[in-house]
Amino acid sequence: MRALILSLALASLLPLTASAADDTSARRYGTSETLSVQNARLGEVLMVRSVDIKSDKRLNAGSAIGAALGYASVRDVNKNYRNASRIAAGTIGGVAGTAVQNGLSKRRGVEVYVRDLESGKVIAIVQADDLPIRVQDQVFLVGKGSKTRVVPVVPMEGQR
Repeated sequence: MRALILSLALASLLPLTASAADDTSARRYGTSETLSVQNARLGEVLMVRSVDIKSDKRLNAGSAIGAALGYASVRDVNKNYRNASRIAAGTIGGVAGTAVQNGLSKRRGVEVYVRDLESGKVIAIVQADDLPIRVQDQVFLVGKGSKTRVVPVVPMEGQR
């Protein structure tokens, strides 16, 4: 019974861990980034290619939930085999939970190669595929250091 309660409590964390990993969007800002001055410079897109972005965390809530469910699932096994069954089921559950968590945290992204029009340097930035970015687009490189985003320049109405 305790293992079932623990599993349910851990299962409630699964959506939080999947969404917490999504900090690759050019549309999403953390509270520490709001109301702060960001560098913005013009660039031109040279190349865009699709990539997969997946969490690089080894241990996650999926592992713990799967292991707890596997462990709890063998309570009716004969006494002679119960411990071995718990170890095997816990291990299998943990591996399955990790696979599920990794599947949930994987998302589509783009690797964008941009010529910084200020310096002439070519840089590459990987971010979520949630903005329309095409070759030869004018873009803003927004941010500083490792927190730089590629944001398309959207002309205001009547300025084409």
